[in-house]
Order: sequence, then C-alpha cells, then structure tokens
Amino acid sequence: MWTSPRSVAEALDHADALADLRVRYDLPPGLIRLDGDSGGPLRTTPARLRRFVMHRHGPHTGRPLGESEWRREARLVAIALAPLIGAAPKELTVGESTSINLFKALLAAARLRPGRRILAVGRDCFAADRFLAQSAADFIGGRLRLFNDVSELAALPADDVAVVALSHTDLRTGAVRDSAAITAEIHRRGALALWDLSHSAGALHVDLHGWQADFAIGCGHKYLGGGAGAPAYSYVASRHRGAFPVCTTAGVLHPLANGFTGSASTLSVSELRTGLSLLAGIAVEELAAKTASLVKLFLDRLDSNCADTRIELLRPPGPPGAQVVLRHERAQQIANALFDRDIVVENPASDLLRLHFAPSWLRYVDAWEAAEQLHSALHDIA
Repeated sequence: MWTSPRSVAEALDHADALADLRVRYDLPPGLIRLDGDSGGPLRTTPARLRRFVMHRHGPHTGRPLGESEWRREARLVAIALAPLIGAAPKELTVGESTSINLFKALLAAARLRPGRRILAVGRDCFAADRFLAQSAADFIGGRLRLFNDVSELAALPADDVAVVALSHTDLRTGAVRDSAAITAEIHRRGALALWDLSHSAGALHVDLHGWQADFAIGCGHKYLGGGAGAPAYSYVASRHRGAFPVCTTAGVLHPLANGFTGSASTLSVSELRTGLSLLAGIAVEELAAKTASLVKLFLDRLDSNCADTRIELLRPPGPPGAQVVLRHERAQQIANALFDRDIVVENPASDLLRLHFAPSWLRYVDAWEAAEQLHSALHDIA
C-alpha cells in the first residue's frame, strides 16, 4: 500500500508559506514540470508586477542608477540575486552563458596563480563546459584534469593546480557537496575554488561568502525562474578584484569582463529580474526547507512500492538536494510514459531519469502525483 495519502500533500500545500508564488509563473495548465524549468514568470504589465511586489514585500528600496535600460536591469538582477547566493551585488555580473563564464573564470584564476598549469574540473559538468575548459587550458599552455570525486584531488601535484571547478550539486547523483569544507581544502593546497551554482541557487542554501569561494557561475533559467534564454551570471570575490584590469559591464565593475563580455538581450535580463523579484525577502533557508520537504514526500511514496519495479534510486551521501536521480534500463520509455501523463522529467542518459524539485512553483500535490504516475508507468512497461 502507498503511504502518505494525497490529503497529506494537500495539507502541506495549505500550510505552505510560498504557495502564492506559483501563480506568478508561466506554467502550462495541468503539466507538472520536474525538468527544473518554470518557463519563466508570467508576462505581466510593469504596473501589475509592481503592485504584486509592493503588496508582498513593501516598496523597492533600490536607488535608480540612471543607466541605460540594459544596465539598469542587469544591476537590479545583481541586487536581487546577491542575497540568494550569499554575495554582494558588486561581486556579480550578468551576461553570456554559464559555459562562457566558466571559461573566463578559469582564465582569471590562472592569472591569479601564475606558474600553476593544471585546471581541475569536475567531470559531472556539461559537455560544452568540458570543451571550453579544455580551451582555457590550451590558452594558458596548461593541462585540463577532469576528476570524478574530490578525493582524487590528492593525487594531483598540489603546487601545480591553479583552480578547482565543481558544481555545488553533483548532477550524476543529486548529491550536495560540502562547499565550505571542500573550499577550505582547495585553499590549503594553494589553489582557488570555483563553484557552479546552476543546479542549486534558488532551491538550496548557498553562501559564497561563508564558503570563502573565489569564483562562481550559474544560469538564470532553472530555480531562479528566468525562463528560456535567461542570461547566466558570474561572481568574483571582492578580495580578488584588485588583481585585474577592471572595466564596466552592465553597470557593474567586474574583473571578468576585461573587454570581452557579451550582454544578453534586455528582454531576457528583464525577465530574469522579474523572476528574482518574486523571491525578494524570502530567506534561502525557507526555499531550501521546502525543497527538502518536496523531495522527502516524493521519496517516501516512491520507497514504499518501488522494490518490484527494477528502478534504482541513486541515493547520495548526506541529505538529498533538489534533484532525484533514478536508474532503469528503460528510462527513455518511462520518460515518454510520464510525458503522456503530463509529467516532464529529464532523461540525460539511456538508463537515467533526473527529477528537479523547484520550491517556488511546485506544489506538494505535484510531488505526490509525480510519484503516483511514476509508479503507474513502471507497472505499465513491466
């Protein structure tokens, strides 16, 4: 028998302090998106959005900067994003893709560690990231070392590693890395730490200052609700700013710009700013707590009846993050069956399913229904 009846999920939704956020996103009716994308905030008039934000959070206190529309929007994105990732607005810039920002951050780190020729990058990054990381290594005449686990760093020559780049969330298992401890170990070896927040920011607790991170990158279209085409962002700790020739990009003095940062369209930046404005005043702890509750509800229902379906839950060490990764030899067929049932999941490999639980627009009944439909799909293909 299934545990956690639907009434439990409905009660959790009734008590959910974040429930009113859902109506502000462009969600197709009846579709449960567990692919990590909301489609972005609803297209709404500035007056309606202003009334919503004023009603929920009070007057916006940002000082008008008198810049062009693009620069003003990008500056507002930095202001809104900073508290969600434990950064200062002046340390952030908006533009380009995550992969391009990775390339630039690797080069910047190499400049801060002259003579060190190894760029160490976690293997769980996307293919485009690996290609550009290799280009960065070639550019400095160095070497790219891809690694699977942080324990492998001990095998690298400590005095030859310039930077270690990792995703806060391991895409292969959904594990959330202990970024503070890992950063401390990277620094102990004399290297710099670069974190990819694409699969964490807006859903998990992120604290770049608390971690003592040197660089960070991330996308705007996942849990931050920027929608398709949202620009990426990058972070450079203020303690490193004096080491670079600084130029102005999007109204923010930022060392990674260095004359070759491309800007996103004003519309895409404005949409990301709109998505971020919906999260204004919400503590990252509140977002992370709902994420954990959504995942727990889903896993509780899945655990009770998956033993006879040959599906494997890749359980990461420690508490689960915002992702659930499942393995099944017929994963593509399961993903198609779920899509027919109005459940959208990722199918990153022939035997893998990846489900993302976004706290801003998902309901508890969505997590409950997803587990119900997954159970049904598994039995249909058996």
